[in-house]
Amino acid sequence: MKIKCEYCDSMFDDTLEKCPSCGAPNKNVRRSTSDQPTTIEGLKEWYASKGLPPEDVTRFFIGKDYRGAKAFGIYKDESTGNFIVYKNKADGSRAVRYEGTDEAYAVNELHTRLKQEILEQKSHNISKGSAPASYNRGGGRRRKKKSCLSSILGFIIPLILCIGVFKFLVDSETPAKSGYYMYNDEAYYQDKLFYHYGSDGNGWAVYDDEIGDWKKTSSYPVKLELQSKAKNYFLSSDYDPKYGKSDFKDSMVYEDYLHGFIVNEGYYSYNDEIYYHMKPDQDQGWYVYNTDDDEWNSVFLAEIPSDLKHQNVANDFWYTPDWDTETQITDFEDTDYYIDYQDELYRESTYESSSSSSYDSDDSDYSWSSSDSWDSGGSDWDSDW
Repeated sequence: MKIKCEYCDSMFDDTLEKCPSCGAPNKNVRRSTSDQPTTIEGLKEWYASKGLPPEDVTRFFIGKDYRGAKAFGIYKDESTGNFIVYKNKADGSRAVRYEGTDEAYAVNELHTRLKQEILEQKSHNISKGSAPASYNRGGGRRRKKKSCLSSILGFIIPLILCIGVFKFLVDSETPAKSGYYMYNDEAYYQDKLFYHYGSDGNGWAVYDDEIGDWKKTSSYPVKLELQSKAKNYFLSSDYDPKYGKSDFKDSMVYEDYLHGFIVNEGYYSYNDEIYYHMKPDQDQGWYVYNTDDDEWNSVFLAEIPSDLKHQNVANDFWYTPDWDTETQITDFEDTDYYIDYQDELYRESTYESSSSSSYDSDDSDYSWSSSDSWDSGGSDWDSDW
């Protein structure tokens, strides 16, 4: 919901702590609940801790801009910095539940919907389990004595089946290997060359023909996430000029990956202006000092100098992690931005320590049993949420 700033009359999301136009605090900020994960990564951990089926079964895509029909999801739009919670209906159209900068609120939206779906699926399983089971009422026949060959076959065949099932289960849970992938099964990804640099199924880059370079992406085919399906699209771990694209390891994305996609916190001098980087994420927490007003102003994502968003380049402009009186500017740590951020870090650390041991007990109703079956076809895919 949009609200009006009390100071400059600008309209902005009620989930923001400050007005993006003037920086005034939002006294009525709508915060997310405290009994659920506050980040996308935290939601992934919660999902895994409950033993839930793979995402292509539950249709909940966490951290991905999945474009197929019948899907719930959340991801961060790298171009705007916004977190987007969505539902793709049965006809492929998309309903956006939330789009904004409050990650905790966005996560809460999808987490709540996921818990609702788990309870509904459990209810379906109970209903199916209550039906009377059929059985043979006839008398049994005297079993013939098994031959030695039958006994051997009776042991070997189940063993082979067990080995096959085990291998299938391992492959179905193993993330795709690092390397190049070409995927053409869907028009949206036609002729797209991907590179997987992560180790957990995430960490993907796509070659953008418009800019002629690689870029990090959260939008990639779900079939590329796990080894069992991704192997059908795998090209090689090493670069080959026949791909017609540049080598991923020559890209800025690869350099950023080597630095963990973070940029040192502290003061930067760039184009005669002083910047301060407050958060480790390379494209968040940037501020610039306004000499005319003698104050710090936040920098929107699109306005952050590209050189400062890449550690191997930004290091040339970084000069100190702490304020120095010789810089003749005010100490950034005296600003409300910094104080509020430290309060946020404290709240998060307190929440994580108090809730890390409570998920299994408080959320036990959402743990999934391997004996249960998940039928996403029973979900209401025509509604907006």
